[in-house]
Amino acid sequence: MRLRIPLVVCVVAALLPAAAQEPSFDVASIRRNQSAAPASEIRPTPFGRFTATNATTKGLVLRAYGLVDAQLIGAPPWLATERYDVDARAAAPPDGPDALMPHLRRLLVERFKLEAHPDRRELPAYALTFARRDHQLGPQIRPTTTDCTRATTLTADEVRAAARDGWPPCGMAYFVNFTTTSPNGNNVKMRVRRSGITLEALATALQANVERPVVDQTALSGRFDLEYSYTPQPPTPGVESVFGPEAPPIFVALEEQLGLKLESRRLNVPVLVIDSIDRPTEN
Repeated sequence: MRLRIPLVVCVVAALLPAAAQEPSFDVASIRRNQSAAPASEIRPTPFGRFTATNATTKGLVLRAYGLVDAQLIGAPPWLATERYDVDARAAAPPDGPDALMPHLRRLLVERFKLEAHPDRRELPAYALTFARRDHQLGPQIRPTTTDCTRATTLTADEVRAAARDGWPPCGMAYFVNFTTTSPNGNNVKMRVRRSGITLEALATALQANVERPVVDQTALSGRFDLEYSYTPQPPTPGVESVFGPEAPPIFVALEEQLGLKLESRRLNVPVLVIDSIDRPTEN
């Protein structure tokens, strides 16, 4: 069984200029979600629409700034418990879904009265490095040969057509859930294809898998097309760079398929310190 999941663009983990100077959504609706449903979804699209369903304010802030939970300092408790639905549209389609993150940062300032400042802290993190001493990459990663500037002008139909061909346009990702059968039963796995991605952006995208900051330390420039398959599961606490049977499959997948590995370290990483934030004005 296969399930196609919407295209997304990788976020680069960086604390960007003041949100007051960033573009705003043309229209935006925010409403409190009282459903008590367990699932939430935050979904930017390549075509200028941003939606969030049953999302916490903390989730919105982390998504807007490309951070993980440990990088958000001073958040009041309600940020992780009260949930909202957001439906917003930009006046013109941006250059991919994550080009909407400046809009989201400004929305947080204008509607949630977010006041925050960037800082740096030494935190448990992962360094994205080469798995081999000779720095040879794995079989499922290659330099991008297509013109990535064209990806910013694709129509919605062209993006969908690219997905049907199996590879997304530059800067986007394509996810497929599939099930394999083994003597131990059925296993759900995830196949990810990313086109025209920098390794810095890949490091940021991997943060959702390992729930820690990930910093690219390969020093490789340029863009890459890559594919990896893994078994989704929460990361195993305490797993370092030596893998035993308890190691999360994403770690093994990166080594075997991409020739990259995640080394557990304490690193100086960006954080966002919240000075003040209010519950949003609803409409």
